[in-house]
Amino acid sequence: MSGVSYAQSERVQELSSIVFGQKHRLAVMAAIAQSDGLVNPSDLAEELNFRAQSAIQAPLKDLQSAGLITRQDGMGRVYYRRNPHALWNAALELLGQALAEDTPSQRGSRAARELDRY
Repeated sequence: MSGVSYAQSERVQELSSIVFGQKHRLAVMAAIAQSDGLVNPSDLAEELNFRAQSAIQAPLKDLQSAGLITRQDGMGRVYYRRNPHALWNAALELLGQALAEDTPSQRGSRAARELDRY
């Protein structure tokens, strides 16, 4: 992951709220889906350009409760491992939909490039 601006997209947040009931869950899921499968919460918050890790705590807790990620301790830091599931691809599809519906000024070329990689 290399800094993703789609987390700040109003349409991404709106679609996330509609589908998942939380405005950051779609961005968190998309970032996890695009990762190598192992994410650190602090690094994830930084990659998504969130000022505080608290913005992703609820999504991570819910994803763990749903069995989509598994907490990995004992590595000096907390990490979450992505578990295989079709929802990861669905999150990327929803992200693509939201970015396609954004106006070009809202979308930003960086977010479009990030999505085009996957």
